Formats: sequence, C-alpha cells, structure tokens
Amino acid sequence: MKAQENKDFLHASIKKFIITDVPVAEKTRTIKSVFQELKRKKEWNFIDHIYVVDENEKLVGVLSIKDAFHLPENTVLEAAMQSKIISASPRLDIEKIAHLALKHSISAVPIVEGGRLIGIIPSKNISSILNNALRKDLFHFAGIHKSHLEYENSLAIPLSESIAHRVPWLLIGLLGVMAIAAFVGVFEQTLEKYLILAFFMPAVAYMSNALGTQLQIIFIRDLAIMGEELKPHRYLLRQMAIAFLLSVIVSAIMWAAISAFWGQPYISFVISLATFASMSITSFTALMTTLTIQRMGFDPALGGGPFATIISDVTSVIVYFIVATILL
Repeated sequence: MKAQENKDFLHASIKKFIITDVPVAEKTRTIKSVFQELKRKKEWNFIDHIYVVDENEKLVGVLSIKDAFHLPENTVLEAAMQSKIISASPRLDIEKIAHLALKHSISAVPIVEGGRLIGIIPSKNISSILNNALRKDLFHFAGIHKSHLEYENSLAIPLSESIAHRVPWLLIGLLGVMAIAAFVGVFEQTLEKYLILAFFMPAVAYMSNALGTQLQIIFIRDLAIMGEELKPHRYLLRQMAIAFLLSVIVSAIMWAAISAFWGQPYISFVISLATFASMSITSFTALMTTLTIQRMGFDPALGGGPFATIISDVTSVIVYFIVATILL
C-alpha cells in the first residue's frame, strides 16, 4: 500500500517535498479491508486520502479518509472514489505544483508518471513551498537576487585575484586606444581640410560613450534585480528605442549650436548626423557587449565597463569619420 519509490526521474525541486508512504489500494477493495490494513501500520507520513488504483496499478481515483468514515464498511472503493483527479507530472517545477493545489483547492497533489502514482505533495509541504516562493519574490523586489552570487564578492576575494580579474579588460582597452590612434591617422587629409571636425571628435566620442555607459549600467542593474524575469529581446528593443530618441535630441541640439556659433549649416548637419549615427550604434554595441559578457559567464560589472568603453570609442570614431568623409 505504498506509492512507487523510484525518484530518479523526478524534477530536482520535487525530490525533497514528495511523500511516497501514502495509502494505496485497488479499486475492488472494501472500506473495511482498507481500514484494517491502515490500522496494522500505525505510522503514516500522510493519511488524509486513499489513492485508488486499478489492476495495472494505475491511479484511477481518490477517496478522503473523512468521507470513508461516513460510508458503510462493505462499500467498494470504486463506487465511492472521486474519479476526477488533479495530478502533476514528476518533471513539473515544484512552485507550479503548489499553484495547482491553490487553483483547485486540494490538500495534496498526486504525482503521476505513465498513469502510475509516484507519490504526493501534501498540504504541509505546499505551504512551505509557497512560503519560500513568497520570500524569494520579496527579496527579488528588494533587489536581492540569486544572480548576486554568480559574481565575485569584491570585499571577500584576495587583492591579487581582484587585480588579475580586472587587468585583462584594461589591457584590451589599451589596445583599442592604440587602434583608434592608428585609424585617425588615415583621415589626416580630411582633418587638414576640415579642421572643425577635430574640434568635435572628443564631443562625439564623449556623447556616444556617455549614452552607452548609461544604458550599460542600467542593464547590469536590471540583470541583477530581474534575473530570469528579464526578457532580453523585449528589453533590448525598448532600450534601443530610448537610445534612438535620445540620439535625435542630442544631434538636433548639436546642429543648432554649431550652426549658431560657427555659421556653417552643412558642416553642422554632417557633424550632427555623424553624432546621431555614432550614438545609436554605440548604444547597441554597449548593450550587446554587456549581454555577451554575462552569457559567457563573466562578470559584466568588471568586463562591461572597460571593454564596452573601448568598443564605444572605436565605433564612434569610425562612424564619425566615415560619415564625414562620405558627405564632405
């Protein structure tokens, strides 16, 4: 009169909550014979229900002990059982099973595989599951998420290890700076002809990097707070829409300011268009760099800053000079 005890294929979250020591009886048995067997074993982990099976040991019904006490002793289980069973797969997440119990107002959820009873998740365990889920959600809303544990504790790790983790990203940035210097040299003639381009190159690089860094910091924060609830595709589309609008606003202000002070509307248009393109593209690269670093298993807080910064700088300079060269 026990459920199957094989737990090998159970979902990992179910194993510690499932109970297999429950009353199981064939549908042809009478209430009297079942009660006699229940009395022979005085200690049960859960005895609120009798789980009724057919000749093939497949679960076909359930009868509460309370209802059984009010029935004549010669009543056959098949005639008294409830054949409509709310059950769950052993591969289902434990929180979903708990919500299933709440939805249907049942005190225990049978776990069934191939029609056979594996065990049950009783009410006392359902309460514990819901309590743990509630605590996790409260911590989640407070910004305390499991993802914090995936990254290094900057106060706990040795100083040498902390330096070793950060140096590679800074060296990548140094290589990027040298690459920028070499790239700018290619456009020496353009700079000599339009010296004003050199004046605004730091401004374009700064605005692109500022927007990219802003998006990146918000992204890292949201990764830590939202965790698995953050849907990358939807999130990135929204952030890129915001970056696009911000790029339009900054570029329009830049065009108006340069036109007013330098009196060169076309040059102003070229610089502002290059700024718009640079800010839009570097925003995308900053977000994708952060996401890539996170999915590779590295800490985006360490690698995202230096790596995304140099990517942003290189991209902004390249876009700036390409747009300027084409239009001038």
